Amino acid sequence: MNEKVIILRLTFHDETPFGTTVYNWFSEFKHGRTNLTDDLRDERPTTVTTEDNISVVRSIIETDKRVTYQKIRTSLGIVMSQVHKILHEHLATRKLCVRWIPHNSTQAQKIPRVD
Repeated sequence: MNEKVIILRLTFHDETPFGTTVYNWFSEFKHGRTNLTDDLRDERPTTVTTEDNISVVRSIIETDKRVTYQKIRTSLGIVMSQVHKILHEHLATRKLCVRWIPHNSTQAQKIPRVD
């Protein structure tokens, strides 16, 4: 099988999969598999960071600036890490004085909050 990996490397250069991947493919072919597409899985989706969830979180923090991670998590039924990802990566907010404030506020937006 080693020569097959070499042939793949000569053919595909940098896009060649790692040797272990190629070995796994050959093993699958030996056991009767005919294609390399992924099998369907019965498990939860890999991500719950959807546009719908992002817009729901946005409306929740606009309605109640003092809402907690726990309340957002229970209202959406998603894990805490996804709540964190939505708030910080997608909505660019941060918790400041127990309120959710847009992280990328302009100077003009910051002045009224200080007063």
